[in-house]
Amino acid sequence: MKISITTPTGQIGRQLADRLLSEGADVTVLARHPDKVRELSSRGARVVAGDQSDSNAVNSVVEGADAFFWLTPVDLAARDIRAHYNRLSDVAAQVIGRHPSVRVVHLSSVGADLEQGTGPIKGLHDSEVKLNAATENITHVRANYFMENVLSSLPTISGQGAIYSTIPGSASLAQVATRDIAAAAAHHLVNGDPGRHIVDVFGPDEITFNEVADTLAQVLGRPVMHVQVPRDQMRAGMQTAGLSADAAEQLLELNDAIAQGMLKGVAETGWKGKMTFAEFARQVVARAYNSQSGMAKAG
Repeated sequence: MKISITTPTGQIGRQLADRLLSEGADVTVLARHPDKVRELSSRGARVVAGDQSDSNAVNSVVEGADAFFWLTPVDLAARDIRAHYNRLSDVAAQVIGRHPSVRVVHLSSVGADLEQGTGPIKGLHDSEVKLNAATENITHVRANYFMENVLSSLPTISGQGAIYSTIPGSASLAQVATRDIAAAAAHHLVNGDPGRHIVDVFGPDEITFNEVADTLAQVLGRPVMHVQVPRDQMRAGMQTAGLSADAAEQLLELNDAIAQGMLKGVAETGWKGKMTFAEFARQVVARAYNSQSGMAKAG
């Protein structure tokens, strides 16, 4: 089976390519920097050098494929996040429309059913609309909040024992590991049915942000607290970290949506991941934390 993948160097794309190659699929990847996917190439993946904004490059990986995975990478430096999603979705829709027999799996998000109030997910809402207009054979994989998002807080966990957010610690989500999202995408690329489908992807348990901090404290052997901070403080911190003004506003809006319980699955079909947050903390966060601590000591 011939399967083409975008974003093979990202968290989900790389795990997806690895899984499909292990299962014996004929895999083609679109990579901006082919040198970063040499390991995939060495295992038999065909690599096309190109960018998702280039319709010719996208067409070259879709042509001849049985199934195609599309993921729009977020650009937190973009001046207009929603326009960024729409610009790349226009390219995908244009290309996919030329290949009506190709089954498309699109990585989306819970909350993509809503037109407003969800921050960057509004761009995925637009993407779903555009891609639905381009093909009758598409599955939108709507992932829940990534467990990996906590990794962005490693500097403050290490330095201050704190995870800062505008989300109240009592807010809960069925957070999901990207490993499980890749598993869901692989299943639907290989075994998906023709037609339009929506699949919500959740972690195995609802977990509050306070419980995330408590779990990390147990695993890391140090105090970790979830600290709710004012919007202005969070906005300033994000912009200091290099996010555009619009990206900061969109992420604040997303946090509001989480706090208000807006990001709930509405699809008839669901996919429950296997990795619990405790397992994720032991296998992923602890390794990253220890690596960062080691580098800090060496410095």
